[in-house]
Amino acid sequence: MRPERCSCRGCGWPRTGVQESGSPARRSAATDCAPPRDEEQVFMIQQTRHRIGVGNDELAAVVATPTTGSPQRMVMMLHGGPGGQKDGPTDLYVDLAAHLGAAGIASVRFDFRGCGESTGSYRDMTIARQVEDLRAVRSFVDGRYQPTAWALIGESFGATVGLAGFDPAYRAVVLLWPAIWLLDGAFESYVSEENLSAARRDGYVDLDGEQIGVAFLDELQDVQDISAPLRGLSTPVLFVHGEADHEVPFGQSVRAADLVSGPHKVVGVPDGDHCLEEPQEREIVYRETVPWLREYL
Repeated sequence: MRPERCSCRGCGWPRTGVQESGSPARRSAATDCAPPRDEEQVFMIQQTRHRIGVGNDELAAVVATPTTGSPQRMVMMLHGGPGGQKDGPTDLYVDLAAHLGAAGIASVRFDFRGCGESTGSYRDMTIARQVEDLRAVRSFVDGRYQPTAWALIGESFGATVGLAGFDPAYRAVVLLWPAIWLLDGAFESYVSEENLSAARRDGYVDLDGEQIGVAFLDELQDVQDISAPLRGLSTPVLFVHGEADHEVPFGQSVRAADLVSGPHKVVGVPDGDHCLEEPQEREIVYRETVPWLREYL
């Protein structure tokens, strides 16, 4: 009997089940597809919501686990910004959680402080603060689920945070349209004299629909380059990036890949812009990411 085909962004992959903790089994076009796996088991997944304390705030997180067996392999998925939220741009991480779960791989996604369903003010956002959030989630998942292997996926500024808080214990890394040289593209305009002056006067400046605090603008000028963890890195790293990205130049991924000494691959998507939101572009993201993590994690 042939598997039922999914309508998720036109990918045509087999369906798999998604069940949210406390809810009946459900299907949706955005979350129930899985890559074909010849003569291999396709897992159902369960998604469980958690509130994780960090400082005086709480992070909203979702852990997706295969319903069969223990979540030995776990993927940390970090959303981008400014703003952003745990499901990623146009449900990127919802879809990836389903694809990974179908391959027997668990995942966790969460809202950084000041984003989505987490508490806190985004005005207080800095790279260092988001690294604290990342580590709080990692500690919680280690204690609750006890995975034996971790991988990292970061998209855009989520890749920035993932590299800033990089753990050499990651067995595999996937960087999606990563912002690595921060003043080359997306954040260059943030540190204009006008913005810096306004932020120092008011404590923040409105940019891209968010209140960006002066601490982050100062941090951008101090950090600028987040590539250090990639230099000589032996961990396998996959880069996926639109070749027509208007926010973070595609050349950043090419340049970053040259720093990695271990297995690495750059997937350039012709005419693809930031976040690769077209259905055929997302199909490339899924088809590259899942096999990479299945092989190395």
